[in-house]
Amino acid sequence: MASLVNRIKRLYSDFLAADPGSIAEVYAENVEFSDPVHRIHGLGDMQGYFAGVAKNLQECRFEFDQTLIEGNTLNLWWTMHYRHPRLSGGKLLSLRGASLLRLDLEQDRVLAHEDIYDLGAMVYEQVPLLGSVLRYVKRGIAGGNGAQSQ
Repeated sequence: MASLVNRIKRLYSDFLAADPGSIAEVYAENVEFSDPVHRIHGLGDMQGYFAGVAKNLQECRFEFDQTLIEGNTLNLWWTMHYRHPRLSGGKLLSLRGASLLRLDLEQDRVLAHEDIYDLGAMVYEQVPLLGSVLRYVKRGIAGGNGAQSQ
């Protein structure tokens, strides 16, 4: 399993450099992927997803800081650093999130991958006018219960 964990981390260390072969070294033919925006079934669709995301980003890399393994379940906590020309003036942004993975230990591949992150913080808050409104709303909610917004 250590080999698979290392391949996963290497794949995401520079997301834009991922090629179809490196994706196939990590994911099973019948992989299921989900995040707040997508639901993908199968390796071919996963490879297409990677290619589509890569063409819209100028930079994308993940730093992993916590790895939890139990049986055939792997949980990775990460910070994604990304740059998109239409978000926040193209500056480098960071987003905290986690990946929950179910592994096929015999094939040494990922069967299911779910990414969990705040889509609003990733995209909507980075759009000038919309971002200002969302930050205002978050401050109002946080002010109502004593918590601080991010």
